[in-house]
Amino acid sequence: MALDYKELRKFEKDIDRWFESAEGKAYFEKEKKKNDIKKGRHARFEKWLEHNDFDKLMYRLILEHGEEWREKCWSKGYEVFMNNKLDFVFHYVTANLEPISVPQIESEHFHCQVWFFKGYYFRIMHGQGSVVDIYNGGDFKHLLSA
Repeated sequence: MALDYKELRKFEKDIDRWFESAEGKAYFEKEKKKNDIKKGRHARFEKWLEHNDFDKLMYRLILEHGEEWREKCWSKGYEVFMNNKLDFVFHYVTANLEPISVPQIESEHFHCQVWFFKGYYFRIMHGQGSVVDIYNGGDFKHLLSA
């Protein structure tokens, strides 16, 4: 299939017009507000971490993702996924740290990203979907998969 440069140029102009439109500006203002809220939540979490035990939080979240949680996901026709609390922690880690290379938990068949935070490895493995795993930082014991 050949590229139609006229169509491509028209598409570029349409996008540029949308960016400058009231609808485009409203969209980006809404996204900025969402980002500001997320940054505020991250700052509050960092304050919380100064006075609370992250290990206790992680073990509570791991327990919340036990067999009962898995059954609940499956009974609704979903693959197992993170609840909102674990999703927040995972997104905090990925937004605030750079990925690292950890051959012990990387896959040779799928693209992986790994972050280390407060004694835990957080891994996301991409394939036909994405799987999140959490490992103990000391012994690489697999603690959770969602």
